[in-house]
Amino acid sequence: MKAELACLPCLVRIAIEAAERATDDSVLQKNILRRCLAFMSETDFDKTPPELAQGISSIVSSMTGVEDFYLETKAAHTKKALHLIPEMEKIILESKDPFIAGLRLAIAGNIIDLGVKNAISEEEIMHTLVEAMIKPLSGVDPEQFRREVFNAESILYLADNAGETVFDRVFIEQLPRGKVTVAVRGAPAINDAILRDALDAGLDQVAKIVENGSGAPATVLRDCSPEFREIFRQADMIISKGQGNYESLSSVKANIYFLFRVKCDLVMEHTGFPVGSLVLLKAGEDE
Repeated sequence: MKAELACLPCLVRIAIEAAERATDDSVLQKNILRRCLAFMSETDFDKTPPELAQGISSIVSSMTGVEDFYLETKAAHTKKALHLIPEMEKIILESKDPFIAGLRLAIAGNIIDLGVKNAISEEEIMHTLVEAMIKPLSGVDPEQFRREVFNAESILYLADNAGETVFDRVFIEQLPRGKVTVAVRGAPAINDAILRDALDAGLDQVAKIVENGSGAPATVLRDCSPEFREIFRQADMIISKGQGNYESLSSVKANIYFLFRVKCDLVMEHTGFPVGSLVLLKAGEDE
């Protein structure tokens, strides 16, 4: 999915917030923004939005020496989500279909996205948990998804944001044991999960964890390590979490199921589902 003019305001917001998180020096913040605006003025719109966000992060890191601007925020989001595990387990235990309940919770967790919104409260997360159990699922039939999950010999689960990974953990517990590998970013990328965040969320208790070798806030295959690309190629099935992963992989020909909330007008236009929709899509079936 290629970037459009509508992506630029979001990218500017990311640049400002990253600069403010990386340094208290107001002069340096302004210089960072100038560099980022210059970068955006020469934007290659053949790239995906996450690739442009990666360029902004690289500028901020190079000018401040700070790599992980969201370190404390990610830890706080993970802590909040861990506190909700008893509530999520209760939801699954009381549901008629634990698999579908887990799926809904995983998609609900995609609300934790600072690439789209600069803050998220515990109240908003709780509201989303409740909403996820009653709101329609848009896209493909969940039963089709279930059949492929339980027929797959290997499942690659592409993680998205820190904190959201706790919701993923609860869902992965409903998947076939020993067949799931979770991929996280290979370097800090906004509030996306890296290895440390995945371990904090306890993902190692339910699946094998690998790093993708990239610092993009998505899965940009050409930027990933050869080792990860081989894991991606060999997976029977790929479960892709989050809007960023959808933006970077929607045109890739593979057996990919996308789980995310629609968070902007551009993705709404691309998928045909309104902003706020809980979406389960299969690659190639939204065209």
